[in-house]
Amino acid sequence: MRVSRTGAAVTLTAAALLVVGVDYATFATTGDSLILGTLNHSRTTTTLVKNGAGPALRLTSRGTKKPSLAVSSPARVRRLNATRLDGQTASTLASKATTYKAGARRDVYPGQAIWPLPMHPGVYQASFKAFLFPNPATPGTSVEVICGLADLNTVTSSNAQVYTAESSTYSGNFPVLMSGAESVRIVPPANPGLLCVTSTGDDFTLFKPVTTSWTPIN
Repeated sequence: MRVSRTGAAVTLTAAALLVVGVDYATFATTGDSLILGTLNHSRTTTTLVKNGAGPALRLTSRGTKKPSLAVSSPARVRRLNATRLDGQTASTLASKATTYKAGARRDVYPGQAIWPLPMHPGVYQASFKAFLFPNPATPGTSVEVICGLADLNTVTSSNAQVYTAESSTYSGNFPVLMSGAESVRIVPPANPGLLCVTSTGDDFTLFKPVTTSWTPIN
């Protein structure tokens, strides 16, 4: 039996197509084959279209410390979902801030108010906010108010440990607003607390509860 050269060429071409398979389709579409283990270049987007069940692409690495995917851009990828960040769940990463409220609207205090806080030793990002107005004995008198967070064991000494504080002057118009934030380290036997005091000793009334928040810093 004789085989023509033309028939042999067709047979070899068909065999090559069966071996190359999808790679030939890639070549026909983009002009270049996608070669594993080497750097591939393309001026257009490479798209994988899957028909049927299962993922369109599966990347597997041998060894738990070898990533299955690496990217070169910090740009956000839409609809890329993840249940963990650096091995931590969303509930672990959520803020553990503890917020306390002191007093209530229209509460009146005689020149000063001190509220101890049940904080455990540690490092925190602490903040406070106070909104109040003094009641000067002489109408129209300016009154300075100071509010803040401090170690209550030291507030009466010359070496008072003040974590954060702010002062404001009341001139008889609007309530004064004071706030502050600072990183705070609580070390025994410290007694952290919130306090507000007027410079003249005049009473003051809370416009709303005084609040303070403490977030642990790991």
